[in-house]
Amino acid sequence: MSKVKNLQGEGVRQLNRSYILKQIREQGPITKIALANYLSLTFAAVSNIVADLVKLNVIKEVGYGESEGGRPPVLYDMNWNSIHVIAVDIGVEHISAAEIDLKARVIEETTVDTQGAPLIERVYTVIDQLLERRTNDSVKIAGIGVSAPGPIDARDGRMLTPPNMEGVSNIDIKYLLEDRYGLTTVLEKDANASALAEQWFGHVTTDEDILYIFNDVGLGGGLIINARVHRGFGNGAGEIGHMAIDIDGPRCNCGNFGCLEALSSGIAIQRRVKEEIRRGYPTTLEEAFVRNEKALTIDLIINHAKQGDQLAKHILDEAGRYLGLGVANAINLFAPDQVIFGGSVTVLYPEMIKIAEHVAKQRTFSPFSERITFAQSKFHKQSNLVGAAAVIQQRLFDYPEGAFFLKVDRVVLSTSVH
Repeated sequence: MSKVKNLQGEGVRQLNRSYILKQIREQGPITKIALANYLSLTFAAVSNIVADLVKLNVIKEVGYGESEGGRPPVLYDMNWNSIHVIAVDIGVEHISAAEIDLKARVIEETTVDTQGAPLIERVYTVIDQLLERRTNDSVKIAGIGVSAPGPIDARDGRMLTPPNMEGVSNIDIKYLLEDRYGLTTVLEKDANASALAEQWFGHVTTDEDILYIFNDVGLGGGLIINARVHRGFGNGAGEIGHMAIDIDGPRCNCGNFGCLEALSSGIAIQRRVKEEIRRGYPTTLEEAFVRNEKALTIDLIINHAKQGDQLAKHILDEAGRYLGLGVANAINLFAPDQVIFGGSVTVLYPEMIKIAEHVAKQRTFSPFSERITFAQSKFHKQSNLVGAAAVIQQRLFDYPEGAFFLKVDRVVLSTSVH
């Protein structure tokens, strides 16, 4: 019986650590008495936890507050420069890794192509390169956050079978990276990670629910409800890209027909342009298509649309209208406070956001839809990387005493695959 009580007591202490650390992050510099009053905790409890966090080097003393008759109270703030995280973004075409601080500032970044070697070897390559470039070993690494296309098993840290990544199946990312680098590793779906980036480092407050739309090569979604990622059964929540929009629509890479991803993603836009060129539709993209079909990248299509090519503009705007339908359906289900758009398609062609917003507001049932905010991601092409950092930062703030920091002598770098 006493063991249960002890476990419960430690659970409460752990929760209080998390509350105190988050309060210092948001309100620091702050005194212990202010923390105790704000969180309705005893001064003794706050003092003990603050002492623990100082020992972990997560927070530090930064001066003194105003005296109220006795000795001036010590002020505490985050030790922003003492802890970094390694963020990894696994994309369909590229894999990037970055060392990022607690304010989401990128210290160092490196990128390799996804193709060429087994995916896990490419992940090792970017992390090895990043660690080899480190110049300040006194800064601790709190863990590795990984953003990857869904579906994933978030609990076991396993990439399952992303439909746009041929040959990738059941990769134990968490186990493999923890075993190699000795660092706590957390895997998150790319859209969920990007949504966390907006919550931790963007303009979203913790009392706002958000729907994040990630429109890139593929198309996915993430949901933040009550300040937490909403996962649903089997981590399947938020897969807006595989919402059926057109019952007679084109086949999606997932195997179904008429999915939003098959109508509005980068892959869908490229496919539609190629179809219309084959039909003889006049376009300035024809020369590139004839020379090499693979040259018709989403960047090139958007560039031609901005220069006045009517085919490119028509297909991009059509994709925006389909996106608006998908967003309207999601709003009717979840009624978020904000809809945030990220991924290369909307970064390069922000007009799509305006089109999607217009359609979504027309098709949304809720009388409160006019109050919903539509915005572009603050982090543009780095949203997944910053999101991967946010995944580890959330873990650090939830379980500060469990952070396992980098010990340089434990990191063994094998030959990188270039």
